[in-house]
Amino acid sequence: VRRVFIIEKFPYSEIQDNTIGKSIMPIDMLRLKLSYFGALKFDPRSDKWLRICMFQGAPLPNDLKNYDEQWVYKTQI
Repeated sequence: VRRVFIIEKFPYSEIQDNTIGKSIMPIDMLRLKLSYFGALKFDPRSDKWLRICMFQGAPLPNDLKNYDEQWVYKTQI
């Protein structure tokens, strides 16, 4: 019951697709999962594997004192 109320308030909180259907590709699910971990610039070479870029443009430890919190959006060009 709790999940029903969560979906009502947050419609994108769960995958709303037939995950066992013939048209779904596992690589699509992988792209979704990797995006939660900060993956950018997906470059699928086939439907079996995926090339990604992780945290491109992220501030280094010595840059954390005065970093731009919008850094992730600048690398998507």
